[in-house]
Amino acid sequence: SDQQKHARQLAFHAVVILGLGMVAGYFWGNAISDPTVPASQASAWRLAHIEGFANGVLMLVVALSYPLVQPNVKAEKLIRIGMIVVGYSNILAILYGGIFDARGTMPNTESSLHDTIVFFGFMPGVVAIFFVLGAMASSLRNPR
Repeated sequence: SDQQKHARQLAFHAVVILGLGMVAGYFWGNAISDPTVPASQASAWRLAHIEGFANGVLMLVVALSYPLVQPNVKAEKLIRIGMIVVGYSNILAILYGGIFDARGTMPNTESSLHDTIVFFGFMPGVVAIFFVLGAMASSLRNPR
């Protein structure tokens, strides 16, 4: 069915995000074992590792919940694409942060360009998760 095909597509991207998180874990391990790496950069790699794991698992849970949620065609597309945006924007933003020792905190006059890039890299996922949750809640409240 189309729903199963779409759930599998989301699950595939979840596995990619999980893999990127595991790669970040490798860099985190290297960072914490190297005293020349700033603690802030090691912290960014740790966050990338956690983001990859958390977002990948969340994406898998959403994909596996399709039979329960039973979204209509429009809601399903919003959920699937929204979760893919969430996963990739979160992992790519903080991988960039790990590479350039940036955290993505709220931009201010002292923010580096890299911090600002990380901050705005997170934003598509921050916005998308609310649309995903709304579509899921609506689908659960109003079954087909």
